[in-house]
Amino acid sequence: MPSPAVIFDFDRVWDRSGTDAEKYDARQAVFGTTDVIPLWVADMDFATPDFIIEALKNRLEHPLLGYTLMSEALYQAVIDWQAQQDYHLEASQICWTHNVANGFHLAVQAFTQVGDAILVQPPIYPPFLKAPELNDRRCIESPLVLEKGQYHIDFAAFESQIQRHHIKLFLFSHPQNPSGRVWQPDELLKLGQICIKHQVIIVSDEIHSDLVYPPFKHVPLASLSPDIAQNTVTLSSPGKTFNLGGLQIGYAIIANPVLKKAFERVSQRLKIQDLNVMGAVALQAAYSDLGREYKKQLVTYLNNNIQTVLDFFAEQAPQVKVMRPQATYLIWIDFSALFNAQEDLQAWLIFKAKLGLGSGINFGEAGRGFMRMNIALPKSQLQQALSQLKSALHTL
Repeated sequence: MPSPAVIFDFDRVWDRSGTDAEKYDARQAVFGTTDVIPLWVADMDFATPDFIIEALKNRLEHPLLGYTLMSEALYQAVIDWQAQQDYHLEASQICWTHNVANGFHLAVQAFTQVGDAILVQPPIYPPFLKAPELNDRRCIESPLVLEKGQYHIDFAAFESQIQRHHIKLFLFSHPQNPSGRVWQPDELLKLGQICIKHQVIIVSDEIHSDLVYPPFKHVPLASLSPDIAQNTVTLSSPGKTFNLGGLQIGYAIIANPVLKKAFERVSQRLKIQDLNVMGAVALQAAYSDLGREYKKQLVTYLNNNIQTVLDFFAEQAPQVKVMRPQATYLIWIDFSALFNAQEDLQAWLIFKAKLGLGSGINFGEAGRGFMRMNIALPKSQLQQALSQLKSALHTL
């Protein structure tokens, strides 16, 4: 185990200019200006930890980067990492993808036909809304219900939509993006049972599952029962936890051999089968004892940033409703008390506060009035962002 003396530095500010970082270099295209602090794309402004960088450097000491097998040690790293959540796997259940998003596109093609209906629960991660249409399927919505400051599933409406539209596949965000909601075992069990009853395959995106705040705990959907495991494709990646989005790392966990065969057939057809050599090295380095210690310290730092944002709004704009995330480094903020039109809200944030947040409308109509704020940045930068927001509030 790592020494308690291992301390990771989340306070250092890094200049990402000149690195083609989407969060920074796409500001002009997305916001119409580069003069905003970017708090939109879901990657972190913390350096990928040194132990991963060193593993990559060590691999580059060998100058051949040819075709690479996925080693037994790589599979074992995933097995050991998932076991932390009492999710016990076999290597034969793991399929490699190039990220979580192409994992659910592969699932759409593997488990549905052109014209089939796919269910989503807005407000939701925008690619969920686009995946059905991009694959010539139909996107059917069963919106989450906002009660007492948190989202809940309307199970009657959920089952009704399944029956009415003959749903074949359900794209599930767990923990939920954009709200950071951690679904509880009783909710997961009910959801799983409804889908089994109506023969709806579940694709559970669990990429944010490492970043859960006490006292909450992530329960992998497929870990609940053998029946649910046989009906679930779990998607994950070290990308969010260790800031590895640029390496395109992902994997699917599929216990049902029939589903796995169908998934692999599409993967083979599209040649999305293995990780690239550096992605494999990074995953194995991340899913380690040092990775566990890094994750622990990261979650503490992020939780402090979340509290800073909550305290700011409580003091400066109590009419703005801030949903405390139970997981993720994303905060879902309801500005509807200040603005009626989404366009006015976004323009105010961009040109008055000089902040680039994710517009809630991108997450579906249920996101109107909301913005998604990424707080995975050094606290000095977060304080600067909040200072700019405070000044902008004085203009209202």
